[in-house]
Amino acid sequence: MSERTIVTPARGREGRSRPERAAASRRRPAATGGVSPRRPRATEAAARGARTATERLAGAVGWAMGARRLLVCVGVVLVVLVALYGPARDLYCAWRLQDGKQETLDGLNQSIDEYQQDIDRLQTREGIEDEARKRGYVSEGETGVIAEGLPEDQEAEEAPAELPWYLAVGDFVFQYKEQ
Repeated sequence: MSERTIVTPARGREGRSRPERAAASRRRPAATGGVSPRRPRATEAAARGARTATERLAGAVGWAMGARRLLVCVGVVLVVLVALYGPARDLYCAWRLQDGKQETLDGLNQSIDEYQQDIDRLQTREGIEDEARKRGYVSEGETGVIAEGLPEDQEAEEAPAELPWYLAVGDFVFQYKEQ
């Protein structure tokens, strides 16, 4: 047959288990006539303060460990940002430079189209006569008239368009200056 093992609570120096000792400490001692001896209030406050200071210290150490992790994470992020700033700046400046060159190319292509239309128009008889009249020539039997006081055709210079906010921010962050 098997033997049964009886488990008993751990006993201290006095031979009582921990729950028995806790219950005995809560009872009032009989030697003092049923009145428990009171510690002075300053001692109780100091004991509470010591526990709170210890708890505060433990909390501060825990926070410091958490803050240490946070500081390490922030440090790593800053190192990555600093390492990537140079290539990001180069990429942004190349992108903005390419945009400027694309605008110039579009303007040149538009001018080429206008010149080609003028050439096509001047290849016809009506186009040639219109251009001759603009220059002051008249056909046989016509009289030329010069009108004075009329406003001349002036091309108004366009003010440079204001940049969108995201380009202005990017230009500031990456120190881009148009050439």
